Amino acid sequence: MTDHTVYVELDLEGNTERAMGFVEGFRLAEEDLEPAWFSEREPIEAEGLMDSIRERVGLRTRVILPRRFAERMVAALGRAPQLDLVARDMREVDYAELAFEYRAFDRKDAAEIRRLIESDLPRGVRLEGYTVDEKIEEDAKGVELYSPVHDYILSGAGTYVGPVDGILDMAHRLDEQDFVHPKKVRLHHGR
Repeated sequence: MTDHTVYVELDLEGNTERAMGFVEGFRLAEEDLEPAWFSEREPIEAEGLMDSIRERVGLRTRVILPRRFAERMVAALGRAPQLDLVARDMREVDYAELAFEYRAFDRKDAAEIRRLIESDLPRGVRLEGYTVDEKIEEDAKGVELYSPVHDYILSGAGTYVGPVDGILDMAHRLDEQDFVHPKKVRLHHGR
């Protein structure tokens, strides 16, 4: 994808499995395989309680995809009423953000976490409001591993802000870590 890819959030009403199958089938039929992220599979924040309930019971699916691909797919969906799927809304995603926090009790783990958090960010992604607190308690050295007292504690928190594809990439990276706790991705729509 190029830097100028415009992503949209497409709201599909109908059976979630059918909607996901339609989108995946349409993607595979395209010459270039376009990215698509489903709210069902990704840590994307729902906008409200009712939206969350509709998603959980399988009556609504939100999918993030390139605008030009979404427009072709919606046109094709209009020619297939037998699927009983309706494109309710298509909104441009201006940017996304992902808040996180972490806490480590080992210097080696802490160094790895900091490397992951602070370097090799996807294109266009920046780290905002990042705070780090390192505490060294020499008197606690040798205390049991699961004790409430540790000789070393590194904690931090921050928010990644940037294009939705880069933020979802960071969400996956952070989710794979034991000591890092990402929140859900929050989408911000164009004005």
